[in-house]
Amino acid sequence: NKALRSFLNYQTGPQATFITARVVGDAGSAFVRSMLLNAGARDGVKNGQAVMAADGLAGRITEVGDSSARVLLITDINSRIPVLVERTRDRAMLAGDNSRQPQLSFLPPGVQVQIGDRIVTSGHGGTYPAGLPVGVVAAISDTGLVRVEPLVDWSRMEFVRVVDFGISGILPPMPPMPPIAPPRRAAQP
Repeated sequence: NKALRSFLNYQTGPQATFITARVVGDAGSAFVRSMLLNAGARDGVKNGQAVMAADGLAGRITEVGDSSARVLLITDINSRIPVLVERTRDRAMLAGDNSRQPQLSFLPPGVQVQIGDRIVTSGHGGTYPAGLPVGVVAAISDTGLVRVEPLVDWSRMEFVRVVDFGISGILPPMPPMPPIAPPRRAAQP
């Protein structure tokens, strides 16, 4: 490894840092898959950071307050994650659809995905680094729809790690909210 690194002039990335937070709210409904954490900007939480449970990727930070943060879960309909089928190294997109098992989209033609194949982040798009465990292929329909069972046990998630991998990601910093103007009074006749 040492000789290969010197030959390739391999540079390691920044060291990941993390904050452990408690899950204090769960907005699991038919339309939203998110959760609320008890850590926020004062603790170093930033928009776009990865949220990891004990076994794998749970989601990413989408809103940050002073002492709390909201996590968009990988099962949410707004979640899109560039991933790899670990065995074949084929790229795809993990697309949440508010079900318990998100689906793989944009698989290259002819890919031979199998039930039990492990799915990991690809590192493309700058959202997550490569190799974070996401789930395993759980079902393949006759029409080619591939469902992934997340590694996260949603029913037992009490604590998570908010991880800063030192990558900028695709989410720009949120601009400050403008102050709310007081309501106008109606003119007296």
